[in-house]
Amino acid sequence: MVSLFPFRLSPCRRAPLSLAAATVLIAVFGITRPAQAQAGGRAANPFAPPQATVQTAPQRDYDLQHLAVTLTVNAAQRTFTGTAVNTLTPLRGSLPVVRLHCGTRLKVLGCSVDGREAAYKRSGYWLLINPAAAVAAGTKAAVTVRYAGGNQQAASFGEGEGGFHWIRPSDGDPSRVGFWTQGESDGNRNWAPTWDYPNDFATTETVVTVPQAWSVIGNGTQVSDTTDPQAGTRTTHWKMDKPHATYLLSLVSGPFDRQTDRWKDVPLLYVVPKGKGDLIPDSFGDTGDMLTFFSRITGVKYPWAKYAQNAMYDFGGGMENISASTLDASALTDARSGFRRMAGLNSHELAHQWFGDYVTCENWGETWLNESFATFFQMLYFEHSRGKNAYDQEIEDATQDYLSEASRYKRPIVTNVYPNPDAMFDRHAYPKGGVVLHTLRRLVGDKAFFAGINRYLTTNAHQPVETPDLIKAMNEASGRDLKPFFDQWLYKPGHPVLNYFWTYDEAAKAVVLTVQQRQDTSGGTPLYRIPNVQAGLIVSGKLQRVSTPLTGESQQVFRLPAQIQPDSVLLDPDHDFLREIPTQQWSTRELPAILQFAPNGGDRTLAMRRLLDPKNGPISDVTVALAAETLRADQKAFAALGDLTPLSDLKRESLRPLLRELSARPGFENDGIAQDRRTEAILALGNLTKTQEDTALLRSFVGDTGAPYGVVAAAVETLGAWDANANLDLLQKAARMDSRGEVIRKAAFAALAGNKPEIGTPILVTTWGAVSKSREVRRAALEAMGALPAAEPKSTAVLREALRSKDSLFARSAAEAIGERNDRALLPDLKAFTATPPQGTPRWLQGVIRGIIAKMERA
Repeated sequence: MVSLFPFRLSPCRRAPLSLAAATVLIAVFGITRPAQAQAGGRAANPFAPPQATVQTAPQRDYDLQHLAVTLTVNAAQRTFTGTAVNTLTPLRGSLPVVRLHCGTRLKVLGCSVDGREAAYKRSGYWLLINPAAAVAAGTKAAVTVRYAGGNQQAASFGEGEGGFHWIRPSDGDPSRVGFWTQGESDGNRNWAPTWDYPNDFATTETVVTVPQAWSVIGNGTQVSDTTDPQAGTRTTHWKMDKPHATYLLSLVSGPFDRQTDRWKDVPLLYVVPKGKGDLIPDSFGDTGDMLTFFSRITGVKYPWAKYAQNAMYDFGGGMENISASTLDASALTDARSGFRRMAGLNSHELAHQWFGDYVTCENWGETWLNESFATFFQMLYFEHSRGKNAYDQEIEDATQDYLSEASRYKRPIVTNVYPNPDAMFDRHAYPKGGVVLHTLRRLVGDKAFFAGINRYLTTNAHQPVETPDLIKAMNEASGRDLKPFFDQWLYKPGHPVLNYFWTYDEAAKAVVLTVQQRQDTSGGTPLYRIPNVQAGLIVSGKLQRVSTPLTGESQQVFRLPAQIQPDSVLLDPDHDFLREIPTQQWSTRELPAILQFAPNGGDRTLAMRRLLDPKNGPISDVTVALAAETLRADQKAFAALGDLTPLSDLKRESLRPLLRELSARPGFENDGIAQDRRTEAILALGNLTKTQEDTALLRSFVGDTGAPYGVVAAAVETLGAWDANANLDLLQKAARMDSRGEVIRKAAFAALAGNKPEIGTPILVTTWGAVSKSREVRRAALEAMGALPAAEPKSTAVLREALRSKDSLFARSAAEAIGERNDRALLPDLKAFTATPPQGTPRWLQGVIRGIIAKMERA
């Protein structure tokens, strides 16, 4: 699962909606319960007592073999009635009581066992059913529950009871109707009483009746789809004939645009809200390539009868329901949004069809077997489809996402001590685990690693798994004892924190390299043993790799033969393992060599930043020219170097030709990094004085109906900053331009508010008041009010109104605008919100507003 809202996956700079996860989101790769503050304001570790306790899986006393759900949906009343038939057999002797998970919001209407009415009682989330006679050992029983569900709105991820979510119309879009279900981690019990824990697998089927104009997408194969024009209903039957964890059962329904395709013999189904069908090709066009890649690299052909990708309103991120992933409709993309902007999200959820669905973690303490693997295989897909530089960047972004969480708390990746299942979906489960798998790959090599993956999948197909199952498969495939690897990386908290420095011994013709492990070991973090660590010596433009294994000591000294003094020495030049190096001890003399010859783009980018940082001394024209030429040479698809900020911050006139070249470079529409670089170049031009030539160039971008949205938005921002009066016609034109995510309109609104508030204010206020406009347009108007002067009366009234909106996204946008302009007049409104939140306010929004208040009070 990837939740992008409110934040489970932090969008990667190079590939929004990628897991670099996470992350993720990130923001975050999981919504964990807020930690309680300790004395001094330091947050407590949510994975330490008393917040966390030892968690165990519920004990099974029967084997669930099949779940059949019949659901009749009353869309007008937002209610449903249902029947769940659980076919099961006792595991140990006869079974006098059948326990099913059943959501506390469901009204149970009756129960029966093999057709005979049975007494029942509720005990928390358990439904205890007493058959007239105990279910005999060695027999099957059909346990039926009849029930009804109310019109409660399911909560967001991490917000308590979920399960069944109604999509409600908005003022700007009355066609927003339908529903979706969400099972992970324990939501499906809220619409289908069953065994709702991943330590048992069963086959499933659903028969669902909805309004005739709606479609229903479920799991497995569609058995039938019939309409009753007299009743105005549609009934759709889906059946999954291979066993799986019940949390992977799902339904989505509503008025849809649909397209079908095939990959080999597997039907593919692309489902989007009505009216969004034109977004399907750019959103899902690489699905076939992903299927081919994952099937080849795992050695296991896609295992299900079909694959559906269902983009739904209100859904946060993605969920890997078996054979039918549910995705966030706001993530849908088109060609002008950038190169394959959904590839990260889509490949993550598709990877789960192997890792999480084909094999599934047996308990939530093993969540990494689902999420780390999907994270890592998404990175592998980027390596396949975009090359080494993209993969390296994914690893680096994932590492940094994890480290931002590790600065607050550390936990073992595999643990049975946690506060609740949702807490396990954090940055340890997503990016850290993903980079640990990268570490394992580099340790054993690709041949052994992927042979182990295949053995793990084929040996445990259609079963719950635990980490020892993976260790066994990897040991057998590699011929090595990998238990020590898993012990230090999976079962213990933390990571290596390294410092290194070197000198050159001229007499001995050797580099003397000192490596220190500085991590705090008091909480169980080990001193790491990493046998495949290398040092990289850059000598005369060539990189020489030398083995420097870490052997579990706090300090090691290596003497590395070198006939001449290297231009630079890098520890772990290929970033082969998860590590933190808080401060790279690179001398100024080393930076040019690292910029030009380091094998990892992250190191090259850091070297460029160091070279061009005024804090490190005067920056010569020669240095600027070196950085510019290195950047100009780095123009292949998905280039190695990062953003242009270090160069653009210099505001050097000598850079104008390069910036013009990058901003206007053709052929960038098929390369996400190049599109980002083109956008950055336009913004960098804005740091220079305007010229007639550059103004004309940027105005042409705004008028280019095929230009990427980011390019147009950057041109609008720059033109507004240069001369809002002279470019007022284009700013007003851009304020009427539609784009995915309202990228262009947001830039125009901000430019008008920041540079022409007397014109921008009425436009923003009118846009907010136009309830027929989409939620995205109205949010863009609210966000742009952050650029208006504090206490501007008309916008102040709007922000106060929006803050109390029932729509959490409107409230968030209003709060962020208040914080951006540091509007002290509205600070009491923010405090009142947190003191008495409107009914139904999600916890994440309360947290956002508390953060804004704290920031304003510090200002």
